[in-house]
Amino acid sequence: MSTQPTRIPPRERLRTVREAPVNQQYAARFLNLHPKTVLRKAREGSLPAHPVGTCRKRWHFYLSELDHWLRSQVISGSHPRRQPQGDYIG
Repeated sequence: MSTQPTRIPPRERLRTVREAPVNQQYAARFLNLHPKTVLRKAREGSLPAHPVGTCRKRWHFYLSELDHWLRSQVISGSHPRRQPQGDYIG
């Protein structure tokens, strides 16, 4: 019995699929935000984004990163639950 690892033929190797970046407008539609809000959050660093070039006017977004960010915003409970006001009977 050999202790050498079994070589996997190239055609059977798992291929890594690179995710294509999306622009500001597509990211805004995905997040249900205004494009200017997406740009502001990208510049602030509160939204996962990647600047294109040195002028930081264009940004790339990856949907997997945006999805992770969006889920973390929901799960984090950063917004406290609003208490009922008035004559609420519940």
